[in-house]
Amino acid sequence: MTHLPVALRPFATTLAYVLCFTVAAQTHKDEARYDSLDTRHDESRPVLERFWITSNHAWACYYAANTASATVSAKDALDLAEAIGVDTLIAEAYLILGNAADSQNALKYFYRARAYAETAGSPEYVGVADKEIAVIHKLLGDYPRSLGLLKKAIVNVRSVPEMNRTYCQMSDCYRLMGQADSALYFAQRSNIIDRPSDDPYGYARSYFLLGAAYAAKRDHVLAEVHFTRAIEVADSFDVAAPLIQALVGRGRMHLDMQNVAGAITDGRRGLAVSRGFGLTGTINSADLLRAAYKAQGRLDSAFHYSELKALFNDSLRSTANMNKLQDMAFEQELKEREESKKKAETAATRSRNIQFGIIALIVITLLVFLLAISRTSVVGAKTIKNLSLVALLLLFEFINLLLSPLLGEVFDQSPLLILLAMVIIAGLLIPLHHRMEKFITNMLVSKNNRVRLEAARRTIEELEARSSDTNAG
Repeated sequence: MTHLPVALRPFATTLAYVLCFTVAAQTHKDEARYDSLDTRHDESRPVLERFWITSNHAWACYYAANTASATVSAKDALDLAEAIGVDTLIAEAYLILGNAADSQNALKYFYRARAYAETAGSPEYVGVADKEIAVIHKLLGDYPRSLGLLKKAIVNVRSVPEMNRTYCQMSDCYRLMGQADSALYFAQRSNIIDRPSDDPYGYARSYFLLGAAYAAKRDHVLAEVHFTRAIEVADSFDVAAPLIQALVGRGRMHLDMQNVAGAITDGRRGLAVSRGFGLTGTINSADLLRAAYKAQGRLDSAFHYSELKALFNDSLRSTANMNKLQDMAFEQELKEREESKKKAETAATRSRNIQFGIIALIVITLLVFLLAISRTSVVGAKTIKNLSLVALLLLFEFINLLLSPLLGEVFDQSPLLILLAMVIIAGLLIPLHHRMEKFITNMLVSKNNRVRLEAARRTIEELEARSSDTNAG
């Protein structure tokens, strides 16, 4: 890419980008999938293929609530994405990192993902980043801010999975705000995945939110149907997060219906599933069991699960503190990477400026040389014309070289606009080039002719003087 003319680089970048993803589409599917054979570490495979295998594995770990493994794989995906140098892939890696991190660090990763998405000019990834930022605001209880970001996101996202997740988050926000009708409307909008096998997580989560919305409207029959469907699909495809959410959601509905036995059954299963898959589900399941046993009058059991919930909360805080330390270390690593990049860019800029200076010096030296030989030497008009043409062509290309990067920034690397601007500049410079060439050539030729005439006049005078001396003798 570095050896191409500057004006052609936007075309080459676009072509390489399209070819890169066309080839990748033939070798992988962008879906959450475990890499049980550890092919993501097989360095004989193409880097782009390894990236997608690693990314899919990270998402699979995240959907199974295994955030530690998701973080490790996301960091590997980030390394591969930076090696490839495609901004959307880097954004993808930061999105996974943000999902696996705590709220404070997640925002930093999501904003980085959004910045890379904007640089790449990808509305889809910008929308996904806005959706993820909205989720953090939802977790912090800022529902209006979250809904504002989700409405921006839904304008940009186009893929079925991301539309599903965005509508799911909108439904959840309205449910938490106590607006059950809006929650049901957007839960229905999220139900756009035809088969569970296409997207098990999205399918199960959509049915969970439909159940939650019907439960909020106190339509327990439909809520039961949708909760049960979510549990069946999540259990079949081993996606722990919606499974735990649906079990706890159905258990709370059973408790509200005075079906304490049903609440206990769902709470125990939720507790069994959530162990090993993150502490949040464990805490929610323990709290459901505490409330159910309290409602049943079994205070000893209620106290046991209350203590269990407190213990898990302590563990969650300890895990959060450990994650913060790991995130701080990773943040320092990212900072060092950025500093290395800046140093490399500074060195490249310095080298480029030196090369520009050498080119300018060559052009000026050649012009001075032409002026010098036109005054001190007697050379042919053809030689002067050829040298002047070389000098002017060098000057023209030097101007072109200087303006091309500026045009790229002004027109945001748009190939069509850059081409149009270069045509206009060429249309202005080429006539000027011909006029200058004619003017300088005529000037140099006329000077050369004067030198020749002066030399001829002196020769004639010397001959006449010699002739006079000979006649006098």
